[in-house]
Amino acid sequence: MLPRVQGDGIGAVLADAGVTTAQWQAALRAVQSEFAWQLEQITLSRTGLADVVELIGSIHTPSAGDASAGDAVPLCGRAPTVDGPTILGHVLGGADRGQALAARASRAAGWQGEIAMALLPDLAVAAMSAVAGRAHKGLGDVLNVLPALGRLSRGSPHADLADIVRRGCGAGPYAPGKLRRTVRRRIAQAADFPARGPLSWYGRFMVVRPLSRLMRAFIARASLAQPAASDG
Repeated sequence: MLPRVQGDGIGAVLADAGVTTAQWQAALRAVQSEFAWQLEQITLSRTGLADVVELIGSIHTPSAGDASAGDAVPLCGRAPTVDGPTILGHVLGGADRGQALAARASRAAGWQGEIAMALLPDLAVAAMSAVAGRAHKGLGDVLNVLPALGRLSRGSPHADLADIVRRGCGAGPYAPGKLRRTVRRRIAQAADFPARGPLSWYGRFMVVRPLSRLMRAFIARASLAQPAASDG
């Protein structure tokens, strides 16, 4: 979302908001990193995966020619940010996490005060729009083989795909399990997180990571104890 071309007007928009392009980019990277982590967890479940597909389908991703810089990156009241709070609520799931993310973005950008909190909805729109733009392309082969749902259709291909995933069904050449794995892999590529399955994820973060922390703590205590033993 950030300047596709220098001089397309985005620099002036940022400057008018008291934000440099470098600061915006640093804050955006912090938001993208957190979104990748959250989306990795959300999409582990069938319902969560379906919700993310539906969210992606609801985000308009303008092409280079059909939106101005001000439309692409709304800042400080220049354009409505209705989608920002919705995206934050869906991806983060709580106000506390939003405040923590704003603090992280503020440290990354070197901002003072409440700038990051004020711009967090805009950063969320930019981060999720980038994911949606890549995911639209990645999910194309799946969306193209969806069966016609007729009166059962929810009005858009992404909403229909989300409904199929949520119900645990397959589509076209995709059996239910293969459909979920394929859809999640496409979203993982778009959001830049590893497409590991639930067992692998839980094994790493519920077993390997805690054991690793315990081992590091044990080594740290052992190193502190060695000088004391040698002094004695």
